[in-house]
Amino acid sequence: MKPLMNALCRVSPLLLCTLLLSACITSPPANTLYTLQPIPQERLGREFTGFGEMILIMPVRLAPQLQGRGLVSQRSATESKAAVNHLWAGPLDQQIAENIARNLKILLGTDNIAVYPGPRYGTTRYQVEVEINEFSGLEQSFTTRAVYTLSDTAVKTILSRKTFEQTLPIDKPDYSGYVSIASQALSDLSKEIAAALLAARHSQPAAPHSHEK
Repeated sequence: MKPLMNALCRVSPLLLCTLLLSACITSPPANTLYTLQPIPQERLGREFTGFGEMILIMPVRLAPQLQGRGLVSQRSATESKAAVNHLWAGPLDQQIAENIARNLKILLGTDNIAVYPGPRYGTTRYQVEVEINEFSGLEQSFTTRAVYTLSDTAVKTILSRKTFEQTLPIDKPDYSGYVSIASQALSDLSKEIAAALLAARHSQPAAPHSHEK
């Protein structure tokens, strides 16, 4: 009996180490979270100086393949794949809306820009709607396809509806490079939206019920 106990004592530590090593090997890799980054901007115009109403960024609509948390890569023109462990830190639609709002505040020189639903007692003059149909990487490039619509709530009219398409090279062959270029793409989209808002403001400087001072 004693020789058997001695043999078990010698085997048990080895068995324990084997089990621990197996657990380490089979444990899933940790998730890495990413956030869209602000890109330095310069003010484009002064048509919104003294603007007393609100520009409201409506909820962003995402194509079905973009509605998960994983960063999406295009495997072919018709096939995409979402990363399992490389995830957006928060819902992508909210990140895009907040990023565009932050960019527009700088580009237009006004703080009266908010993401829906906006301030409780704010008077909305312009609405910005964005549909993102593609926002993904393919090998060493990043493609964005979006449609944005600008509306004047004072006269209940669509002022502009345009398609934005862009492909940018990814400088770093990793997910940090992916997110950096994705942030640049939203910066460029924001500039187009800002230019359209400035044009609308220039042609329609005031509304009948405007509260500007």
